[in-house]
Amino acid sequence: MKAYQPRAIRFLEILELKDWRIKTYSISDRAAYVQEGYLAKAKEQLPIWLSQYHKSHLETYGIATLILHECKEGCFAILNWWIDENMLQHFVFLSSDLEEDYQLYSDTGIISCVWELSVIWFERNAWVEHVLNGQSPNFEAYLNTQLNQD
Repeated sequence: MKAYQPRAIRFLEILELKDWRIKTYSISDRAAYVQEGYLAKAKEQLPIWLSQYHKSHLETYGIATLILHECKEGCFAILNWWIDENMLQHFVFLSSDLEEDYQLYSDTGIISCVWELSVIWFERNAWVEHVLNGQSPNFEAYLNTQLNQD
């Protein structure tokens, strides 16, 4: 077992796709950012992934978080969005290499690793602060609260 080493977490951009806005993050065990090919591949598949929102039959807000994590297995794409005010819809996909499309991986029971959980925890706190704080939800403030850490 290898000792834990921090990895750079970088906010990339807010993607806009139809009625969705997606906060996009990069984590890599080999560089400051995931390889561009993995990001491009995720952008191609996002419309299909986002069509999964109806599975819960609960209200969604058209706001998602995409974490791309390049590591020894390839590149994981973790897609989350808030539903019914305070629950998280969660999907994990894996591309083993730049030549392969992402495949659903969360159906194996996997959730996320310790580096990805840093982003999920940050996003949870931002959601509580800007959306669930008892005042009017401020989705713009939530979108503009982003994590960058070494």
